[in-house]
Amino acid sequence: MELFKQHDLDGNIQRGLISFSLFMEKIAEIETVIEFVAHINEQKDCLMSQDNTQNNPGCLWFNIDVPKGHGLKAGDKVRVTIQKL
Repeated sequence: MELFKQHDLDGNIQRGLISFSLFMEKIAEIETVIEFVAHINEQKDCLMSQDNTQNNPGCLWFNIDVPKGHGLKAGDKVRVTIQKL
């Protein structure tokens, strides 16, 4: 929710998560374990999961910035969904 709060502060309108997500086209979904959490600056960290990319060229991975306070650590299992708005 922090991302949406910041989005609102930037002058954008917050939308209902449940009703809005029903109309978005899913491009990809990655369920995996976080390998590493990197400190970027005082406001954000970077979550990384790049496992199995050398052994399986079709494997999807991510490297994504998230706001501080996320509570995630290496070894936590997460799902990342990419949807077209």
